[in-house]
Amino acid sequence: MQKNPLNNQTARHYSLSGQLLLWLMICLFIILSISAVVSYSRAYRSANVAYDRALLREVLALAEQVDVVNNQVMIDLPEIARNLLEYDKDDFINYRISAPDGSLVVGEPAIKPPRKALASGSHIYYDDMLDNEKVRVVAYALPIINSELKGNLLIQVTETRTKREKMALEIIEEMLIPQILIMLVTAMVIFLSIKRSLFPLNQLRDSFARRSHEDLSPVVADNAPQEIMPLLNEMNDLMLRVKVGVDFQKAFVADASHQLRTPIAALQNQVELALREPVSAQVQHALENIAVSSRHLSRLVQQLLTLARIEPGTESQFEFKEVNLTQLVQGVTAEWVPRALSKNIDLGFESSESQDLIISGNAFMLREMLSNLIDNAICYTPMGGEVTVALSRQGDNAVLQVIDNGIGIVPAKRTLVFNRFYRVEANAGDGCGLGLAIVREIVLAHHATISIQDGLPHRHAGGTNVYGTNITVQFKTVDSKPYDKQ
Repeated sequence: MQKNPLNNQTARHYSLSGQLLLWLMICLFIILSISAVVSYSRAYRSANVAYDRALLREVLALAEQVDVVNNQVMIDLPEIARNLLEYDKDDFINYRISAPDGSLVVGEPAIKPPRKALASGSHIYYDDMLDNEKVRVVAYALPIINSELKGNLLIQVTETRTKREKMALEIIEEMLIPQILIMLVTAMVIFLSIKRSLFPLNQLRDSFARRSHEDLSPVVADNAPQEIMPLLNEMNDLMLRVKVGVDFQKAFVADASHQLRTPIAALQNQVELALREPVSAQVQHALENIAVSSRHLSRLVQQLLTLARIEPGTESQFEFKEVNLTQLVQGVTAEWVPRALSKNIDLGFESSESQDLIISGNAFMLREMLSNLIDNAICYTPMGGEVTVALSRQGDNAVLQVIDNGIGIVPAKRTLVFNRFYRVEANAGDGCGLGLAIVREIVLAHHATISIQDGLPHRHAGGTNVYGTNITVQFKTVDSKPYDKQ
């Protein structure tokens, strides 16, 4: 029995519980991230405020040691006081004192002044760079009193950020570690809750898994959650409609097989017998038309029955197993040689592989598919044309091509030709418009792909090159066996 395509491991599936847990974890992570950013910002701000105040106290202490004597700035700062000012076990501290004209009085010359002038007695905090390191700077405008020297002395003290960042990280760690633990515990509780809540879905899955493909009875789910009851009700209604349709289709296929094939075969036999009898030219012509029409009718009935058998919903009646695609294609092509010769068409088989191509499929359906492709090519290829059936390998794919130099299919109509009863040109060929529809259903049943490109070129009556049709079907291979070309 063929595997259900819904169980195909290459299809993309996702876990409902996994999706719920993922989105909840994403929400928790976003909340935690926002909390971390806000907490770090507040912690860093608090650390900045505390250390800025300490830095300002150092500036004010330094300002008390500054005096102006005879228009000269004097600093009474003993060596031990300077060492205490500049010493810090975590950060580097520097200072600068500038005259009213901006010239350096004492301190580190690389310290930059603030971007805007300060009012007398005011101070400002700002961030800057010193020796390629980020520093925090406090600047204080010390007014000059009782001196001919007018203006303000600018006192600046810089401090690297090590203590501030360290303090902020300590605060954030103290805040985030409990939050992370709470998030993990919450995730575990959510996971167990989701798993427990979705347990009835697993029971429904097991119920479906134990069912036969012929069991279309309603699904009984007494313990199903209220949220999925509408889905179960619709599924039961769908299964009922499918059962009615399948039963009707099976009855139609069985009845049509007996009711249509026998009289059509008898009609063909009678027409062939009548054609052997001496009759007038008019009767002979009428009998020939009846013979052609009966063959078309037989082919149409055969295609309708085939289409009914391979439609979705009836696929399970066909057994899928390993099929030697090389031998099958070669055999089917040989069967169509007499038909091709009757139209003086060169029908050939080509294979670029030295080994057989093995696929998983149903031999009857594959024969029907290839027969329709070859019949379609012969039907729409003029007398004296050429049809090639080619088989090759591309990676893990077996590539089947039916190439002709017939009337071709314009790109705009290449998707329409797979519709039932659609014909490219109403007066070209003697097909009934079901061949490629059957091919498409068989290709879908085998999880293969089909495409249409330009085929072999031929000279049009107007002198221009016209391209025929190249129909390509790609199957997944499962194995390779030795094959000796004849």
